[in-house]
Amino acid sequence: MSWYESVMNTLQLLSNRELLDATRALAREACEVEADLLVHLAEIDERKLYLDAAFPSLFAFCVGELAFSEDAAYSRILVARAARRLPVVIDALRSRRVHLTGLRLLVPHLIAENCEEVLARAAGKSKRDVEELVARLAPQPPVAALVRKVLAARMTPVSAPVLPMAAAPAPPPRPVVRPLAEDSWKVQFTANDLFRNKLRMAQDLLRHRVRDGDLAAIFERALDLLIERVKKERFASGCSPRTPAATKPSESRHVPASIRRELYKRDGGRCAFVDESGRRCPETGFLELDHVDGYARTRAHAADAMRVLCHAHNQHAAELIYGRAKMEASRAPKATPKQPRLL
Repeated sequence: MSWYESVMNTLQLLSNRELLDATRALAREACEVEADLLVHLAEIDERKLYLDAAFPSLFAFCVGELAFSEDAAYSRILVARAARRLPVVIDALRSRRVHLTGLRLLVPHLIAENCEEVLARAAGKSKRDVEELVARLAPQPPVAALVRKVLAARMTPVSAPVLPMAAAPAPPPRPVVRPLAEDSWKVQFTANDLFRNKLRMAQDLLRHRVRDGDLAAIFERALDLLIERVKKERFASGCSPRTPAATKPSESRHVPASIRRELYKRDGGRCAFVDESGRRCPETGFLELDHVDGYARTRAHAADAMRVLCHAHNQHAAELIYGRAKMEASRAPKATPKQPRLL
């Protein structure tokens, strides 16, 4: 039996509560071990022991001897060296207040005078939140608006008798939404010709309002319209309220606009799932309407018996009501009947 199979057999004997508690304990231990590792790396760096191990640098030692990836080696060395002058950095990692990626982003901007305050502001924050904090610490100048054609991949030259094949096109640049300063962001993505043509048309149509054709101003107007339209379609937000009908059994799953509007406003456009400790799900995307007691059982729509949930928690709630096996069967793709073969 492999190590993985042995561990899985052990985990299957645990209750849900025991599994969660064990996982949280492992996460705490992992942060403690990571902190100890960084302290060891800092001491190896100070003594230059990597030279005795036939490596020209601590980076080469981490990659070649410790089998770290290049990114992992860079992050750990950066934080380890910063911790020698600012030990509170290691304390923040060991106590799980700030994760390693967040520290990697912060340490170039930490000094003795601001270290405690900055780490306190970064406590419990995601990578995106830390990037925004860094943008406030070290603002960058705005980037120029740019629309540029991306060159297509060229044919790879080959010699006979091998058949010519087009080189695999390089993946398009990843979309970027990155803070530059406290109130400015860099937004970058790749679009097709149709999008470019629509953008030019929008610039021309809005010349009387956006005289310089500023892309940020045009996108903001477009997003305002899109958000308003989608909120109206999905949650009847902004629609004129009507007198709500009395709650009664319904043969249709369609939820009346008045109820959708009330639920969206009451739950704040966010998943309403709350765990046993009182922590609420932060998801604001993939939102769906959920009948607390199950629509198949109540066959009625009522705001006080419904809530807004993200897709994952909506499916989870359904499994608690109807059972996982039944829900998995309902989600399984339906087999299409085989067509008779023609002779």
